[in-house]
Amino acid sequence: MRSRAIFMIIASACLLTGCCAGTDAAKPTQPEVKSENKQPLSQADQMRQKAKVAEAASLIGYDGKAINRDLNKIIDEQERSAKQLEELNGL
Repeated sequence: MRSRAIFMIIASACLLTGCCAGTDAAKPTQPEVKSENKQPLSQADQMRQKAKVAEAASLIGYDGKAINRDLNKIIDEQERSAKQLEELNGL
């Protein structure tokens, strides 16, 4: 009896979430971004963009800005280390 009820709940949830999958109205439209003269982001800049997500940790009680600041320090250190390694390889 219990497993039958759980199966019915799971089946209903799957059907309800799958009903709107085929409609275009449910999909959010994103504006087209034309990047004509933009340079591709470096690896450090890409990591900084991803680190911005860490600020969302403040929603659950953590200090998101401090986490983001610490991640940026780590990224800067990694960037400095990579430059030093390149300089050593050039010798």
